[in-house]
Amino acid sequence: MGNTLSKGTFLIANPYLSDPNFLKTVILICEHNERGAFGLILNRASHIDISQIFPDNPKIKNENKKIFFGGPVDTSKLFCLHSEHKNKDHNCSRICNGVYLGSNQDCLDDLLSNTSNCSCFRLYLGCACWSEGQLDSELNMNAWIVGPANEELVFYPNPDKIWWYVSQFIDGINPESSIKPSEPILN
Repeated sequence: MGNTLSKGTFLIANPYLSDPNFLKTVILICEHNERGAFGLILNRASHIDISQIFPDNPKIKNENKKIFFGGPVDTSKLFCLHSEHKNKDHNCSRICNGVYLGSNQDCLDDLLSNTSNCSCFRLYLGCACWSEGQLDSELNMNAWIVGPANEELVFYPNPDKIWWYVSQFIDGINPESSIKPSEPILN
């Protein structure tokens, strides 16, 4: 894969990465600059339904769409990835083609009430963050592989299979292997 790490790229965990927060994860990088990086884990559905987070919203009362675990940082904060950006007042950020990040209440209200007519959206509690130089160090230890992000994988219908699916296309990685090379020390 070997792409340059930037906003709109994937971090794909190497199979030997043993940190339980990131084991077999695919992370969408939503921001990367000289101060660090911020992203969302795409393939960790929680046991929490949207209706549990928004119990007073009658439009989603019986909605059993899962909330995702976005990462171990700011776990009380809700982030949203969605496929359409029609309302400029929401100040959503374009991450890559067809993928936008929002976290303000108006954006969430529109998506949850379906007034935006956007069927592709996922909600994440928490995020993954790296301080200045931290992610570069982890990349140097081969803990992660960088690849191009795309809308199809961000909203893949079987999110728990994203890592396995992506890792099939990485040279030298066998997603079925149980062999674990020496593990880097992370965080």
